[in-house]
Amino acid sequence: MKALKFYFSIGLLISFLTSYSQSGIESLLSAGLEDANRFTNAYTKPGSDAVIYGLSNGWYNTAKVKSLGGFEISIIGGISQIRENNTSFALNENDYNALRFESGPAIQQVGTVFGQNSPDVRMNIIEANQNIATLTLPQGLASENIDYLPNLMLQGSVGLLFSTELKLRFLPEVETKDVTAQFYGAGLQHEFTNWIPGFKVLPIAISGFVGYNKFESEYRFSEQSTLISGSNQSVVTDIDSWHYALVASTKLPVINFYGSIGTVSGSADTRLKGEYVINTGVSEVAGTSIVDPLRTTSSVDGFRATLGTKLTLAFFRLNIDYSFQEFNSLNVGINFGI
Repeated sequence: MKALKFYFSIGLLISFLTSYSQSGIESLLSAGLEDANRFTNAYTKPGSDAVIYGLSNGWYNTAKVKSLGGFEISIIGGISQIRENNTSFALNENDYNALRFESGPAIQQVGTVFGQNSPDVRMNIIEANQNIATLTLPQGLASENIDYLPNLMLQGSVGLLFSTELKLRFLPEVETKDVTAQFYGAGLQHEFTNWIPGFKVLPIAISGFVGYNKFESEYRFSEQSTLISGSNQSVVTDIDSWHYALVASTKLPVINFYGSIGTVSGSADTRLKGEYVINTGVSEVAGTSIVDPLRTTSSVDGFRATLGTKLTLAFFRLNIDYSFQEFNSLNVGINFGI
């Protein structure tokens, strides 16, 4: 999976998508659409949720907004933790119409997009007590010895009127033979303490923040399974992420501390696009051609708290923070501006 390692060099944004597309998950269509959709939703949900949370990282490093015309350019990088409970899920074969474990009990823990199956987990496709085919369940990122998600983005900030700061961020567009991806976001931060008499002279600032991110991508299949053929096959993902926060920080000359409490919400929509010809499968799908067969959706609405510190040296600033959320993250920012 050389491509997987390349895509990780540009951040977490297409990590779970890449694993999804290279897993051979389309082979599950041979078990029927209901079984394929049920498994795919459970397999991909942790990845979708992680990206939604990850997009909320690194928006701010102080509650003090910039004065009118002040600006800052930031390079923000970090890692998000993958917890053990996000690496597997309990698959109960009784919840499926045609999928049955080749061996072992009817309920087994199998890997998600973040996990792995060691040894491989094989499942039979059964119809009318006949074994139609056998497939191997997809592996996840742990099979590549990846136990965290990297994050990298560029961000620009500029001070506006009325103690407000505009932030814009993006990931340079990725376009290769197999992948097209783009990411952008915008946020507003407003400092409340500038409106409260007497607070301007205190060494603290308090502000409110709202930010929105959008991620769109397509991964085009370059290989096909023995059970499935077809044309124009790809995975298309559309993710929206919102972050609302109350931010507080000190206002000291060189070293400052900041923190925030807030929420993260968003949704992810991932679709298997193209034509899929089921060469071998249950009678519902065998010998048929299906267009855009799978769709998985995921949404989150969770709490987030951040603690960090920032070092200021003239026009150069360095900050580091840690965020407590469903996928805890450590972030570092290199900032230039006035």
